[in-house]
Amino acid sequence: MRSTTFQWQFVTFFRILFASHLLYSGGAYIFFGWVPSAFHNPASPVGHFMVELDKVGLYPLVKYIEFALGLLVFSNRFTPLAAVMELPITIMIAYLNIVVEGSLAARHYYTGIQELVINGMVLLGYGAYYRSMLNMHNQPRWLWEAPESAPSPSAAAAPGNGALPIWLFFLGFMAIVMAASWFMGAPDRRLPPRDWLPPLLSFAVMLGLQRFNREGRS
Repeated sequence: MRSTTFQWQFVTFFRILFASHLLYSGGAYIFFGWVPSAFHNPASPVGHFMVELDKVGLYPLVKYIEFALGLLVFSNRFTPLAAVMELPITIMIAYLNIVVEGSLAARHYYTGIQELVINGMVLLGYGAYYRSMLNMHNQPRWLWEAPESAPSPSAAAAPGNGALPIWLFFLGFMAIVMAASWFMGAPDRRLPPRDWLPPLLSFAVMLGLQRFNREGRS
């Protein structure tokens, strides 16, 4: 009971701390227009990076995402998902602070480490929800399927299990790919190999794996 109480206290502390950082970072920009000092520092490479993000609209988007994730984490709604969604932003902040500008501003250096630790503690505290993601080998499983309902490798390789014939699906998929590549591509880059070759190779490899699994059962 004592260890369970400590676990709840430990994880809840870091969850609220994580939410506070997200709400502060996002809310300061959304409601007051605050940006880091590096934003206005011509000598700061990180400042240049943030200015360019702002020009294309990504910097405000990040701040709104942070604020929304902060609300979810603070209310303990979808916390494991929110922690994973914030992780790429945290890694980018840490890289910019520690690697790019660590020698120029000690405060930024600390900020990057701090964000990594707090985000990491939340991921650790809810780590059981990611356990199945750490399996070395996984079978396909729809989002709405329970873990025990996942098909076995032999069942997945058996013909006729799908509601839609895979050949019919693939032809429809390729038709969409070819049409999108032709009508959405530049006139001098219509139907380049990078659009149609990967799907063809992927389909061929999938058929080869299916045949290998069948032969392995026989």
